[in-house]
Amino acid sequence: MTLGRRALRFLYSRKNIGASLLALGAAALFVLGLPGGLIGAAAIPVLYAVGYVLIPGERGVALTLMNANDVYHMKQGLNDLVYSVRFRVANDVMAALEDTVAAVTLTLPTDGSPGMTAIDPTVMLIRATALHYVPEALNTYLALPRMYAERVPVQDGKTARDVLIDQFHLIAGKMRETASAMYHNDADQLLANARFLQERFADSNFKVPVVDLGYSYHDNSRA
Repeated sequence: MTLGRRALRFLYSRKNIGASLLALGAAALFVLGLPGGLIGAAAIPVLYAVGYVLIPGERGVALTLMNANDVYHMKQGLNDLVYSVRFRVANDVMAALEDTVAAVTLTLPTDGSPGMTAIDPTVMLIRATALHYVPEALNTYLALPRMYAERVPVQDGKTARDVLIDQFHLIAGKMRETASAMYHNDADQLLANARFLQERFADSNFKVPVVDLGYSYHDNSRA
C-alpha cells in the first residue's frame, strides 16, 4: 500500500473521524472562551487523543463457518453471514453477497445425504468457497473505512467495493457451473472450476486461504 493510500485510509477511518469531531467540539468551546487560555487550547489535542483511543475501529464479521460436512450448519452459517453485514455495506455489495450465497447453496446436497468426504474435489471446492473465500473477503473489506473502500481506487482503477463485487460475481458464476456439473456428474468440470478459483484468488486483493488441490491450472484468457 502506498503512503498516499495509507494516509487516506487513516483520514477516512472511524477512529480519526470520531476523534476529529471531538477535537472540533473542543475547538469551538475554546473560541467561545469555554474554557479559554492554555487549558482550552490543551483540551483540543487531549480530546482527539482520548477519542482516538476509545472509539472502536472498523470491524469484520466475527463469524467463522466451520463444518463443511454439516449441510444444515453450512446453510445457517451463510445466512448468518448475510445478516451480520446488513446495513454495513452498500446495496450493490449486499446484492452480490446474497447472490453468491444463493449460488453456493445450489451446490449443497439435500440435508443428511451421504458421500461428502474430505478428499472429494467437489466438497473441497464448496468448502473453499463457503468457508474461506466469502467470509475472509468480507472481513478484509470491512476492515477498510467505508468511505475509503467506496471512493479510493486500489486495483486497475477500481475501488475495493468494485473488486469485492467482481469477486462475488465470479464465485457465484462458478458455483452455478459447479451445480450443473454435479447434476451431470461432470468430474472434469468440477476440477476445472476448483483449480480456476484457487488460482484466481491466490493473487487476489483479498487474501484468503488456499486449499491444495494438487493440480496446476492456467487460464489462457488472463494471459
